[in-house]
Amino acid sequence: MLPKPTAVLFDFDGVIVDSKATHRQAWRSAALEFWGTDPGRYPAELSGQSPRLIAAYFAKQNNDLPNAEAYMDLKTKHVLNQTTPAPLLPGVRALFDFLEKQDIPFGIASNAPQSFVAATIERHGLTVPMMLGMENYQHPKPDVEPYFLLADMLDILPEKYPSTFIFEDSKTGLQAAAATGMRVVGVTTAYDETTLRASGAEFVLEHVGAALKSWS
Repeated sequence: MLPKPTAVLFDFDGVIVDSKATHRQAWRSAALEFWGTDPGRYPAELSGQSPRLIAAYFAKQNNDLPNAEAYMDLKTKHVLNQTTPAPLLPGVRALFDFLEKQDIPFGIASNAPQSFVAATIERHGLTVPMMLGMENYQHPKPDVEPYFLLADMLDILPEKYPSTFIFEDSKTGLQAAAATGMRVVGVTTAYDETTLRASGAEFVLEHVGAALKSWS
């Protein structure tokens, strides 16, 4: 059972949307346009990493590291041009409605481009008070900057951190969340419970909507 929060912070990919296929298709189509090559397998260790690191990985595969930033920018264009948005994961809409009705501050801090987060949320007809992405911070996850910045922008004071929850699904994100002093919830969309707890999760849920059983 989760104690009732005073604020809730969310990762995006793997927590709010099931976007694995969305991102992988964009990395692939961008690589085909940029280098004329298929990037092939998407390593599991890239899950939750900054797009800059992912772009650098594929650029190295093509012996073209100096153009990693340009490839990343092209991938962002490809992902924004996809006709179908990444689908929402179970319980997201109901949980957002609950938080809004209860006047509980909430927002998203993602390593993905902020433009992708905002466009996807808009296409699903949702309202989120604050959405941050890679453009908004100097140090992406696993650094704590994304979550501290989001908390600050939502006027969440440090004394409220012990009752503020962060929902994460990746090892990278959990490392960042666990270092904030906030309560960390792992979501089992990428890893099992044992891995999530070992990475810093205090609680583990199948999806964010399961939190409503405790909070409503």
